[in-house]
Amino acid sequence: MGRRLDRTVTFLEAATSKSPTGNKTRTGWNELFPVAASYQALSDGERWRAGAVEQKAEARFTVRYSARSAAILGANRLRFEGADWEITGSKEIGRRRWIEITAWKIR
Repeated sequence: MGRRLDRTVTFLEAATSKSPTGNKTRTGWNELFPVAASYQALSDGERWRAGAVEQKAEARFTVRYSARSAAILGANRLRFEGADWEITGSKEIGRRRWIEITAWKIR
């Protein structure tokens, strides 16, 4: 199955600092690494079937499987076309061939 990886996404991780009391506080997001990806906006029908009633942009991103991209979790984010996206899920497609990531755009 061929994929057209004609976009670029950059994975992000939370940047934290320690307060004087010892608590960790998120201070922003650091870039991890960019990857080639395909982009597909979720249709309204898919959103309704999933029970989503909020008005938010949701999409699927597909990237090549690698150890680094497989380690991406919901705690990470991705940056696409200047906007940050919260990762809501990921799954392996094929045997270590692709990773499909679902995310919604942070406004």
